[in-house]
Amino acid sequence: MTGVEFAAIRKRLGLSVIEMGRALGYQGTDNTVSVAIRRYEKGAPIPPWIARLAIMFDRYGVPEDFLKNC
Repeated sequence: MTGVEFAAIRKRLGLSVIEMGRALGYQGTDNTVSVAIRRYEKGAPIPPWIARLAIMFDRYGVPEDFLKNC
């Protein structure tokens, strides 16, 4: 998965960078989470498990409880 594809999925889902990061399980400050997601979107290697989750979110949506703490 490329960064462009990853960003397109996030945008289709209507999620902010922070919401996408939280849905994928990233913890820490909002700044830390947003930096990680932006790196992927700019071309940093995306771990296979993150790519798979993003694809599943794109196909089936993000479970509501994944976004509770955003």
